[in-house]
Amino acid sequence: MTPREKNLLIFLGVAFFIILNFVGFNTFYAPAVQKAESEKRIAEDKLRLAEAVVAQGDEFEPEIQWLENSGTAVTTPTDAQSKLQALLRKQASARNLDIRDSRILPYQPGEHFDRVRVLFKVTGMERDVFSWLTSIHQVSQRQVVTKMELKPQTNDLTRIEVEIEVEKWIITPDEV
Repeated sequence: MTPREKNLLIFLGVAFFIILNFVGFNTFYAPAVQKAESEKRIAEDKLRLAEAVVAQGDEFEPEIQWLENSGTAVTTPTDAQSKLQALLRKQASARNLDIRDSRILPYQPGEHFDRVRVLFKVTGMERDVFSWLTSIHQVSQRQVVTKMELKPQTNDLTRIEVEIEVEKWIITPDEV
């Protein structure tokens, strides 16, 4: 091989090496750096937001104290729904109401509280139904009747049919 051919081969090797590095840099390294920088910016934004929330902690202190004093327990939506359904069933049975239907409705996640819902249909004497309604509507426990439909029972006009939807606000474990 002549010295000219050797120089050409070295030149082509160096040129190929430089081109290969340029392509590799633009294909693999630069996008990875951009992705890391964008993730860093997102993490810094989340950190600033978390620091702002912590800084506002004094502002929310009365609400936190109210939650602690009112006995709000951290629970899962399925557990809260089953306990709510059991409470409604127990209260209805204690007042001699006939339970026609009881369904657990899908829970609704929220920003600060999640809401669990139960649908109940019962029949009974008017006095017993109203007693049941006042016993289950407990604002202090964040449990309220949000929908109610009353109508006389078709075959016995001394009794009424009630369809209610009861919601309870809870705090889920991931929000603590």
